[in-house]
Order: sequence, then C-alpha cells, then structure tokens
Amino acid sequence: MNARSLWISVSILVLAFALRVVALELKPAHFDEGVNGWFVDQMTRQGYYHYDPTNFHGPLHFYTLFVSQTLFGRSVWALRLPIVLLSTACVGLVFAYRRYFDERACQVAALMMALSPAMVFYGRYAIHETWLLFFLLLVGWGLPGLWRFGERRFLWATALGLTGLVLTKETYVIHFLAFLLAVPCLLAYDRLAPSSAWPFGGWNFSLSNLLTVGGTCGGLLLFFYTGGFLDWSSLPGLWETFGTWTRTGLEKKSGHEKEWWYWLQLLGRYEWPALAGLVAGLWLLVPRTPRVARYLAIYGLGALIGYSLIPYKTPWCLISLIWPFYFVFGLAMVRAAEEIDRWMTVALVAALGSGSLGLTLKLNFRDYDNEHEPYVYVQTFADVNMLLAPLRTLTRRDPLQYYLRGHLVLPEQYPWVWLLGDFPRVDYPSFDQLPDPLDADFLVIDDPLVDQTEPLLQQPYFKIPMRIRGNSDSRATLYLSTGTFAGLVPAETPKFVPGNVEAREDQADAR
Repeated sequence: MNARSLWISVSILVLAFALRVVALELKPAHFDEGVNGWFVDQMTRQGYYHYDPTNFHGPLHFYTLFVSQTLFGRSVWALRLPIVLLSTACVGLVFAYRRYFDERACQVAALMMALSPAMVFYGRYAIHETWLLFFLLLVGWGLPGLWRFGERRFLWATALGLTGLVLTKETYVIHFLAFLLAVPCLLAYDRLAPSSAWPFGGWNFSLSNLLTVGGTCGGLLLFFYTGGFLDWSSLPGLWETFGTWTRTGLEKKSGHEKEWWYWLQLLGRYEWPALAGLVAGLWLLVPRTPRVARYLAIYGLGALIGYSLIPYKTPWCLISLIWPFYFVFGLAMVRAAEEIDRWMTVALVAALGSGSLGLTLKLNFRDYDNEHEPYVYVQTFADVNMLLAPLRTLTRRDPLQYYLRGHLVLPEQYPWVWLLGDFPRVDYPSFDQLPDPLDADFLVIDDPLVDQTEPLLQQPYFKIPMRIRGNSDSRATLYLSTGTFAGLVPAETPKFVPGNVEAREDQADAR
C-alpha cells in the first residue's frame, strides 16, 4: 500500500469512528439497551452471566459490556463504547479484503459502510447485531483464503468467525446455511458461465494446528455458555434456544412481523449504495468476473432471502445482510471507471455517498427518536430526560440524592431498571401492590392508572405528561415532588395539588 492509499484508508476509518462516537449519549437508551444493561448489572452482582435460551442472544456481548461498564462506570456512553469500536473495526476489516479485490474497490466499500445510515445508527447502539456483522466479515474473509492459500491465519479467521457467530445470536444458523449453500450454487453456475480462476491451493497447516484451533473454539464456547465454568446448567441452552426461537420467528405473535419485502423497502429508503450493489450483482453473472465476489453475492442473496421468509423482522438485522453488496458495488464502480467513464463514476459514488451521509446525520443527530423513521424502532423518547436531567443535577450537587425515593407503576420496566440502577430506593410496583403511602420524590404512572392513583397522593407534584417508547400507544405521567425538584423544571410546568393540600391552603387564605 502506497502512502496515498494509506492516507485514504486511515481517513475513512477516522470518519467512521467520528460518526459513531460524537455525541454518543444524545440518543436515549433503547429498550433493548436497558435489557442488556440490566443483564450486566446482574453479572456484577453474581459474578457471571447466566445464559437464558429464551433471550435469543448469545453471551459474548454481555461480557464486553461488563468490561466497559466496570472500567468506565454505569453510563450510556460506557455501554455503547464497545459497539462503537467494533463498528469501526468492521470498516477496517473491509480493507483486509484487498487480498481478493482491487484496493480501490475495498476503499469504496469501506467508505460506503462508514457512511451507511444503518451501520452508523446501529453502530451507536449497545445491541448484538454489530458483533454478527464483524464475525460475518471475518468468515467471509477467511473462507476464500482457506480454499485458495490454505494458510493458518485463514483457518483461524474462519473458525473464530464461526465461533463468534454462535456466541452472538441464534440467527447464525441462517448465515451458516447461506455460506454453505452458496458453494453448490457457485459451482453450478460456473458450469454455465465460468468465473475467474480460484483454484484450490491445498492445506498449509498440520493436524496439530487443526486440533489447536478446534480446541480453542470449543473452549470459548464452553467458557461463555457456562458463565466462565461457574454455571454448567446453562450449557444445554446452546441448543434448547432453537425451540423458542423457531416459534417466535414463525408464529406471528410477537408484534414484529413484517412483509417479505421489508428489507427491500429499507434499502430503497436508506441504503442506496447497498441497493446499487444488490442490482450490480447481475454483472457477476457475466463470465470471467471475480469468483470471490460472485460467491459473496450468492451468499448475500441467500441470507437476504432467508431473512425475508421469516415473518419476525427488526430493522437492525439489516446490517448483517447488506455487507456483501458493498463489495459488489465497489467492484462495479472500479470496472465502470475503467471501461465507461472515470469522472462520471466518481460523481456517482460521491452522490450516493453524500446521500448516505445526509441521511446518517439526520438520523443520528436530529431524528434519533422520531418514530416515523423505520430505523428508529421501539426507541425510547427524549421525554425520559424530563426525569433523568433533574436527577443528574441533584446527584451532581449531592451524592446523597441517589437515595431519593421513586415509584414507577408501568407495564414495562425497561430501560428504567438500568437507567435508574444507581438509585437503590426506586421500585417498580404493580398496581395491585402499591406501596402505602404512595408518595415519593418522583413517580411515573401509566396513564390508564392515573385517575385511580392520584386520590392516593398526599403531596403536591409537578405533573408532566410523557411518552416513553415509540411505536406504541402507551403514555405515562411523571410526578416530581415540588419540594425536591423546585427550580429544576420550567416555571410554567403544571402542578398536581391533592385535595387535602388545597383545603389547608384555603384555610390559610381565609385566616
């Protein structure tokens, strides 16, 4: 790599990292982030992660969050930092594909991934999907090298990539099948229109190397799925999870069901370079096109079809589906520059990249809780800051304020149970088990219960309507004690004054 190419690659990585890390706490913690943070808190208490096969996610992600939260404290920033670094590493891993593709094609692919609205938006989330992307890229890099060169590094990459997928999310089965079935599909089509030569190069590793790799990967699976060898009872969950996962994915009762064309809708709305790469895959049908690119395109199409057939769909899964199409797009642009017109191709890449950047900036720094954006899915609203902001102010002034009393009477505890995890006197009672007295420094009451709970209150409060989560009709009311939060809310904030306080004030006025 010459100095110019090095600087281009470094600049792309810097851009990718900046888009993912700037104002990282701007977006409120997502419901799933609250769940993941709560699991990390349980790990801190019990010393290991107990794998739950009904959770549909492997244990690796929780250990990385645990390390980050232990080092940097309990905050949204610390919870998201590992994924920021990992998402940036995914962009960096694209450059490793220079072993197979033109360096310029890899740079175009990396740039489009760096700017991608999905890659950036979910690269700023403490959820599992970016791990899936990273390990898929690792497998996608390792398999062709294992076939062509047979070197130990490709063996390690493939094995660790496959192991990482198993440690991340049960949907690894779809990707395993897509990687596997892409081989006969490639061989069959090569009989009709041969791709460029990619002959088998033999194995350049020993049986001892193979046993070492296999033992290491098996040890990793055992370590993480048994809570660091402290919880062997959770190991059967490694295969038991598929019973629940299959029912959830196919029974159409989760509320996350979408039509088969959902992924294409998202591509058309946000991911123009990836969509162009999907369409450009038709070019790979031509004889003498790169065999590795043809294989990855077939794999990518297979995974996309597999995910499309499953009714259960959430938008963050898209990042594990579109990565092969960035390579196809990059290769197609390099070919177009060479055979059609260089500057017209540069203009097209610049236009698509600028469009992606505009959407990325809009999503991450303005519309991050706009439920009308499909990527902003069951996202926590900024309304939660009406409680969190004054609480942060109070605790900065006096750490004893962490002992404020709070009741949250809501149908769902997340992400509150993690966001308010530093407040030991906050609880989450059900309506039929309300504390007596109900009064506290703050309360969040589900709106259908407001009329029934307000008669139980004996103190005055600032009363603020709020919505907690998007793509939901649920609403709540926030009550902040006027004594505790005076001066911390806008002066025009409405108040709730119970009848006994009004009576005392009327008597005082009469005297």
